[in-house]
Amino acid sequence: MKNIGEFKKSSNGLLVPYQDVVFQALFGNKGSENILGGFLSTILGEKVYNISLDANQNLTREAPEDKLGIVDLRANVGEQTTVHIEVQMTDPHNMFKRLLWYWSRIYGKQLKNTENYSRLRKTIAILIVNYDIKQLRWFKDSHTVWKLLEKRNLDIKPFEDIEIHIIELPKIQQYQNATEKGLNTWLEFLLNPESEEVKMSKEKDKNLNEAYEKLEYISENEELRRRADLRLMAVLDENSKRERDEKFKKEMEERKRKIEEREK
Repeated sequence: MKNIGEFKKSSNGLLVPYQDVVFQALFGNKGSENILGGFLSTILGEKVYNISLDANQNLTREAPEDKLGIVDLRANVGEQTTVHIEVQMTDPHNMFKRLLWYWSRIYGKQLKNTENYSRLRKTIAILIVNYDIKQLRWFKDSHTVWKLLEKRNLDIKPFEDIEIHIIELPKIQQYQNATEKGLNTWLEFLLNPESEEVKMSKEKDKNLNEAYEKLEYISENEELRRRADLRLMAVLDENSKRERDEKFKKEMEERKRKIEEREK
């Protein structure tokens, strides 16, 4: 897997779509409904129609540490489903709890005062990460789907409103057949839009081809490039800080162990 610093631009000067600010510009703006629909169809395993992009896509940052992990895109699919996608470039603390928090916040904010619970829409959270998740290290699947089920009666599904998809990008390069064929091509596009697989597939997939052409267009935007550079710098700084903190923690633990040994 490439180092995170190599993903700012592809070999042809294209911005790399998995970077969160680029992802949002590519999939999250008005006019991107077909592109997003093609991508979501491969994730959800069904044709997605009638996408409406929410104009207020970013959740308010509640704390400074949230700067590297905000909801990047939110969309309504038809009249019954809301989807929100988060792209994570660095491993945050308590990822699963924060993912549930984001899901619950979006789900709960659908209702206004005095409105009936029946107005709540199914809410699907999709998390895309460019690192291996420790708790999922035994899975060879890049794409996992999580639902709330009764452990003895899996066919009874009263809580269908909650659905969470987790996509680990490194696994598509670590394992063969790590995910569905159509989705694999889109994930390759996120990581390496200039790959031979993407070039061949976009000739047959009009939504992927539209995404590629839009990526070419937005890659010429100097302001977006500036923002992408700033985001990359923030991620690298965060990774460096985390490495220093982990090193310091190990040194303190080792020092404590030696002191305890001398005192025995």
